[in-house]
Amino acid sequence: MNFKHMILAGLIIFILMASVCASENADDFNNSTKITFEGIEFSIPLGFNESKDSQDFDELGSQGKTCFYINEYGGEIVITVVSDWMGMSLDELYKDGASKTEINGHEGWNYTEGNLTYFGYVQEDNGIIIGVTNETRLAQVIV
Repeated sequence: MNFKHMILAGLIIFILMASVCASENADDFNNSTKITFEGIEFSIPLGFNESKDSQDFDELGSQGKTCFYINEYGGEIVITVVSDWMGMSLDELYKDGASKTEINGHEGWNYTEGNLTYFGYVQEDNGIIIGVTNETRLAQVIV
């Protein structure tokens, strides 16, 4: 193999590795699967699979369920729906350091905790908290 072929092969390997590393950061809003979890519709991006059974959520003095999705690149999506929210305010989802923002028409609190960025909002008398490893995924998941 001559020098030009070695450089070309190295460049191809570099491009392939970069595309794999960038996959978690890709914003492909068209490739997703609609799911309904606890009566609320969400959109799960292509490549994410449910990682384990949903779990009960009993924080904040309320009852709900949490489901988990992961992809092969270490991306995570955590969705919690608190179904007995009934008239509680958005302010009860506030966390220290959170900023009030709007995503896809839903006003809520945006904050980071550990390796996840969260968005908490109220929809149809449900408290909803979504955590993602890549903040741009929030706009994909929230319908």
